[in-house]
Amino acid sequence: MTVPLRRRLGLLLAGLSLLWVGKAPAGALSYEPVGLGWTHADVARATAGQAQAIASRAERQQRLGCAVHCERLKRIFDRLVLQARKQSAHAATLPWALTVVRLSDVDALALPGGQVLISEDFIDRRALHDDALAFVLAHEMAHSILEHERQALSFARLLLPREVRRSVRDMYAEIDHNYALLKAMEPVLQQGEFEADELGLLLASSAGFMPQRQLLFMAGEADRQVAGWPLMCSHPTAAERLERLARAAAAGAAPAAGSLAALIPAERQCRRGRLQLDLASSVKCSTTGAEAKKGPTMARHSANRGLSRKATVWSSSVSQKIIST
Repeated sequence: MTVPLRRRLGLLLAGLSLLWVGKAPAGALSYEPVGLGWTHADVARATAGQAQAIASRAERQQRLGCAVHCERLKRIFDRLVLQARKQSAHAATLPWALTVVRLSDVDALALPGGQVLISEDFIDRRALHDDALAFVLAHEMAHSILEHERQALSFARLLLPREVRRSVRDMYAEIDHNYALLKAMEPVLQQGEFEADELGLLLASSAGFMPQRQLLFMAGEADRQVAGWPLMCSHPTAAERLERLARAAAAGAAPAAGSLAALIPAERQCRRGRLQLDLASSVKCSTTGAEAKKGPTMARHSANRGLSRKATVWSSSVSQKIIST
């Protein structure tokens, strides 16, 4: 008799959690990027206005601030901040702040300056339990810790003529109008999502949240996949992200546990090359280069706005500067 997918997933993750949470390192879990262009302050200044724009729009609609999940959001975020500050000198000095809105077209995002934004509409729509909510927030924080925005901008700069000096704002203007450049950045943006997933899972687990329930959340996101024909995807599919997470967990905590690839339905694996995820899944895809505005951050967040696609998605990283306050 075949064991159901979620049952097999649960058995694997139950074993992983005992090894992982029990041995979660107390110190840094991440790396500190080096050799990047500009400074952290340059990137933070160039993106700060995006945060205020989201908050101002929510305020005009009387949708700024939490209404239902205030206590649990504060409790979870405070626990994550304690872990985040241990990651690097950079992360220790970030002015971590959480902004809550109640907008239907916003999920969760993070800015380079340590601001994180989440919508209560998203929490309710996905019925996020504490472990899933911790994973989503930790994923966003990981983007800031690893300076993914700065990494993506530095990579993009290498693809342009070296003799022309460019500021961070110049780079955002270039990305806004240069679809070929944005397309060339796709592998870097997707790698940033894989990294944010892995560090996010480690951060949330170190903060005391159950890793198997976090991965089950990602399994649910993979179930939401729908077929699409995107021109550009800043996010891998949720199935790919789930598999990578499980592989990292298995390698770090239980090498004999194997990959989760076998647990993903065969028909999903066959379609993986042409899948696009819906809202909280993980593929931020665009059918038109003009949709990716304001650089990597914005590209990641607004990529789903092409044609009949829904607006934003959770998961921010190098391209989701539109976020908190």
